[in-house]
Amino acid sequence: MLYVNAKSRVFEVVSRRFESFGIPLVVNQNLIPDDKTTNFVCSGMQQLKSKFSNPDNTKYGSLQSCVRTNDLELVGDGSHLTYFEMLGNFSFGRNDYEESVELWDSILKDLQIPVDYITCHPTQDGHQRLWKSRGYIVRPEQTCEWSDGEIGGFCCEVFVRDLEIGNLVNPLGHSTDVGFGFERLHQVVENKERVDESSLFSSHPSYLVRDHERTLCSFWSQGISPGCKNRSFICRRLLRRLLDQIGPEDKFIFQEWIESERLVREDHLRNAKRCWKRFKDRSPEFWRDTFGLMPEEIKTLAE
Repeated sequence: MLYVNAKSRVFEVVSRRFESFGIPLVVNQNLIPDDKTTNFVCSGMQQLKSKFSNPDNTKYGSLQSCVRTNDLELVGDGSHLTYFEMLGNFSFGRNDYEESVELWDSILKDLQIPVDYITCHPTQDGHQRLWKSRGYIVRPEQTCEWSDGEIGGFCCEVFVRDLEIGNLVNPLGHSTDVGFGFERLHQVVENKERVDESSLFSSHPSYLVRDHERTLCSFWSQGISPGCKNRSFICRRLLRRLLDQIGPEDKFIFQEWIESERLVREDHLRNAKRCWKRFKDRSPEFWRDTFGLMPEEIKTLAE
């Protein structure tokens, strides 16, 4: 947890409740996945997939660091993030979905989160009863099925002001996969309109900087440095997007990257400008691989 004190109210409440339910809670900041399907860990369950197919009757809880950049253009809109943490609990072959409902009912009430409604699949009468019996408004929704392409099941989604803050999945009908957005929990507990206005973020006037700063700090701590391929390319792209939003008064723990990347970008742009007329119809991949340009910088050249 880079920006939240381990004694934050949300973390304290969750830790206490997990412990009372006999669920070990692990804080995992590792962003590099065990598999090669993604550049970064992008969900709480990604590192645990094999245990759903080969259940061992255990329970597990985690605050898992994640990075997603597939919707990078939306970052800064108040809801999309590149770096985020998923707070969840999992069980493998225990048929204890009701226990997860009970756990999160207690957490939501401890935190006094004003849940507006919970959606459940219309065929899952049992899931609906679990929430209705605890006083929640339940809306049947055909979309309440979740799958990553291999592991999936029916689910229930928790909403506050039409913002989904968590999802309780019943994978393969015999396990649980629960994920609540740590940032979204803080947003609703602190009554903020935007996710990037909570105490987990800096107060920088640029929303993009608030987001990218957290991601780049995480990269810095894990030795993921700017470059031209895979994870390194994503690091470079975020760093360059941040460069245009900061001033000389802004200082970061990765300041060394900022100073170096300014010079690298100048060199890349200078070389690309010389060749623009000759290669302007080439693909973005060509400009990335040959000149190290980001998509945003290609647009600048074209203009």
